[in-house]
Amino acid sequence: MISAYSLNGHSREAQNLFKELLLLCSRCSLATLLAILPSCNSLESLQFGKSIHCWQLKLGFSDNILAVNSLMFMYINCGELTASFSLLRRISVVADITCWNTVIAGCTQNGYFQKAVETFNLMRKETFVSHDAITLVSVISACGNLGLIFVGKYLHGLAFKTLVGSDTRVQNALITMYGRCGEIESARSVFSFSTYRNLCSWNCMISALSQNKDGRRALELFRCLEFEPNEITIVGILSACTQLGVLRHGKQIHGCVFRLGYQRNYFITAALVDMYSNCGRLDIAFQTFRNVQEKSVVAWNSMISAYGFHGNGRKAIELFHEMCKFGVRPTNSTFMSLLSACSHSGLVNEGLGYYNHMLEEFGLDPATEHHVCMVDMLGRSGRLHEAYEFIKRMPNQPEQGILGALLSACNYHGDLEMGREVAELLFELEPENVGYYISLSNMYVAAGRWNHAVELRRIIQDKRLKKPAGYSLIEVDLG
Repeated sequence: MISAYSLNGHSREAQNLFKELLLLCSRCSLATLLAILPSCNSLESLQFGKSIHCWQLKLGFSDNILAVNSLMFMYINCGELTASFSLLRRISVVADITCWNTVIAGCTQNGYFQKAVETFNLMRKETFVSHDAITLVSVISACGNLGLIFVGKYLHGLAFKTLVGSDTRVQNALITMYGRCGEIESARSVFSFSTYRNLCSWNCMISALSQNKDGRRALELFRCLEFEPNEITIVGILSACTQLGVLRHGKQIHGCVFRLGYQRNYFITAALVDMYSNCGRLDIAFQTFRNVQEKSVVAWNSMISAYGFHGNGRKAIELFHEMCKFGVRPTNSTFMSLLSACSHSGLVNEGLGYYNHMLEEFGLDPATEHHVCMVDMLGRSGRLHEAYEFIKRMPNQPEQGILGALLSACNYHGDLEMGREVAELLFELEPENVGYYISLSNMYVAAGRWNHAVELRRIIQDKRLKKPAGYSLIEVDLG
């Protein structure tokens, strides 16, 4: 019963039952301790997890590999990496691949990607333990999230050299990693030469194509799908329809959603709202949103974003207040959608107010993207000095995206003096970004200062900087 509660997300019930057991018999077995540990999966339950650790020591299970593995995974889930690595070091002499996989997989699953890679390197360097498919799946996934393409390629070679390269799980991880790193042809190569493809393989490839803005090929691949699609497939292919603006195909996928009974899936609802909005059918997007009885914060965010995309900031604000009234707590993504809606609708004062509410009312720390949005909002309305003061008040050095938003505003409004000052900061941070040189050059041209513009163009040529080619997406006939 304790295990059933622990493994199904009922942590409090599992822990209460464990306490009742101790009151009844004051002892417990190793099986009981292993059953209760999965309930300790957050910072809030760290103290309870530590008490279980004490029980294991008291009952003489300190050298039991199963017990130590469970403890290491518990500490990682609770964010206590130091304790987990301390346990790993203590058993390093007898640690097998399961022990190392526990830590590496735990780090990857909890977002400690750099630690996952470092632990894998430590295992390779200081032990004679050989990796298996689970090891590589975890560390390849970590590389994909970190954008470590060269390490990922090394792992690809290592997989085939050690005969786990034919494992479908490893191949799927490689497809995802290459997709996240923008190496779409490498992802296609892995997919094409896969010995056995499961539905996850197709989902990984469709998602990789969608992530890399190759919606056409994603749709073509979907047509060849050898399995019945699941929720992940649907979200990936709706993303492709959104990119291409192909309403006809989007409606077909919507029909597929009803046929398969996925209409209650939160992420599919959000993807449908995004698709209809991007295809210019805000009315159907809203109807789709309203038809969902239990709306997740993801669905609310998508609808708020849709109103912002169409320049209807007032509606976005109304929907935000309706969401709060229904007791749905906004997230950082909610405020990103709301601030963007205010920016595109010229509702600057409202946007400033909601930015302040993030921390004051909801305890959410604004991230870089929120700062970029605020600078863009102030810049669009011509309040350049306010935007610059906003940047100067930031506790940390502003990132390129924040200063880049101000430079674009200076270019748009023709403020050469501020633009030159901001550009100099950007040249130091990102000297190879040709866009900054072009923006400043355009400002010089607009001000009639041709000599300075020519000098900047010469710098671009000397550094051999190139601007990425732009492209447009239109609805195409895909047959």
